[in-house]
Amino acid sequence: MSISGREMAIILSDHFDADEFNNLHRCFSEAGALVSVVGEESGKKLTDWKHVQEVAVEVTYEEARSYNFDAIIVSNGYTPDEIRIDDAALSFITDMYNANRIVGAIYHGPQVLISLGILKDKNVTGSPSIKVDLENAGATYFDEPVVVDGNIVTGREPSDVQDFCDAIIDELRQPQEYIA
Repeated sequence: MSISGREMAIILSDHFDADEFNNLHRCFSEAGALVSVVGEESGKKLTDWKHVQEVAVEVTYEEARSYNFDAIIVSNGYTPDEIRIDDAALSFITDMYNANRIVGAIYHGPQVLISLGILKDKNVTGSPSIKVDLENAGATYFDEPVVVDGNIVTGREPSDVQDFCDAIIDELRQPQEYIA
C-alpha cells in the first residue's frame, strides 16, 4: 500500500500518547509517506504523558500552512485538549479541511473537530466517552474502528490505530475531491 512521496503532518503537544504516535509514524513511514511532527515551536522537545519519550517539533503551525501536506492527523494524549485552544493550530487544521486534504483524528482527537464546528451532518467515531459531545456537535456517531466521511477520517481508540492508518492510506492512494 505505497503512498510514496505523500506528506503527512502529525500534530503533537506535550503529554502525547507515545504508543499511538509511534504506531502512526511507523505505519505511514512504512507506506512511503514523509511524516512531519507539527507543533507550536520548531525544535521544541515534547514529552509523552509517561515522561519516557521525547519528540522534537519539526514544523510550526505557521510554517505548516505553506507546506503541501496531503493529510493531517490529530493524535491522542493531551494533544486534543491543548490544541483546541490554540488559534494557530485550529487555523492550520481548518485550512487543511477547506483545501479538501485528509483530516484524521483518533480517540479524543475528534474533540478538535468539534471546536472547528465541522461535524454537523458528518459520520464519525471516537472514544465512546465523547460520543455525546460528537452528537451534540451534529455528527452521527458509530461505534466502529474507523469512519470515513468526505475528507474526515476518524478512529475510535488506540487499539484501532492500524485500521485508522489503513483507511487514511487507502484515501491517499485514491485521490478524490471531497465534499466538505
